[in-house]
Amino acid sequence: MKSLSVVATIYNDAQIVPVLVDAIIKNIPSNINKYEIILVNDSSPDNSEDAIIKECEKNPNVKGISLNRNFGQQIAMSAGMNHATGDYILIMDGDMQNPPTEIPNLLNKIQEGFDIVYTVSKQRNGVLDSLTSYVFWAILTTLFKVKIVKNQLMLKVMTKEFVARFNRYQEINRTIDGVVADISSNYAVLDVENKKRSVGRSNYNFSKRMALMLDMVISMSNTPLNFLIYLGLIIFILTIFAFLYYIYSYVFDSVPPGYTSTQISIFLFGGLNVLILGIIGRYLSNIYTEVRQRPLFHVKKTYNF
Repeated sequence: MKSLSVVATIYNDAQIVPVLVDAIIKNIPSNINKYEIILVNDSSPDNSEDAIIKECEKNPNVKGISLNRNFGQQIAMSAGMNHATGDYILIMDGDMQNPPTEIPNLLNKIQEGFDIVYTVSKQRNGVLDSLTSYVFWAILTTLFKVKIVKNQLMLKVMTKEFVARFNRYQEINRTIDGVVADISSNYAVLDVENKKRSVGRSNYNFSKRMALMLDMVISMSNTPLNFLIYLGLIIFILTIFAFLYYIYSYVFDSVPPGYTSTQISIFLFGGLNVLILGIIGRYLSNIYTEVRQRPLFHVKKTYNF
């Protein structure tokens, strides 16, 4: 008989909390003799903390963590995983988009001997979310060649030993997907039907998804730096051809000397410099953030621990 920890992050989800807890409990298999549901309040501005407290008062197996400020979903989930004690740790979004009905399937799969079981789905909240998600994974896996399970959801289950290794990762600029991909290649993947959000709206917009992608690329790959080297080489070759063209035009055509080439050079190399400095600057920013070695998160209060 095994024990199970379910970790969910809560942000502006006060109305969903009781529904989420009830759905999780209903889908915990009978062969699980002990369970805990850890709800992490990422300093939500609504009444999410009060909703969590009410669930904790009704059921001692429901536990709450309130963070001192909004750290973002990736670190909030890491805080919950750090407090989990089950033989299996299942993580999921707290907005009911990750279907709790998949909990038995995930547990059955991981008991086949895997370290982690991912879930994947192409279903998103709408056309815009589907488009941004497609762009996200295309850039990440195709352009930058990051080796990661494509179209994965936050919903996944891991062994206790796997999570212990996860908790040793201390980088602040983190993504759950990026860290777990670095730990083990002994995994399975399940296709699920991700649900549309029934209450409120998703906290992930295009800019947040792109920022997450950039953090994943920087933390998992040196491809952007290699890309800049190739880009610089291509620009250099194009500049040689442009130089020959303008020499020809200057000699044989009536082109004002220097004007066209000067304008193209300014825009071309000005834009290239901004691009290169921006990417290098992002790497330096992440390095600076990590070398300060600040605490990953601050817990304001816990319930039922």
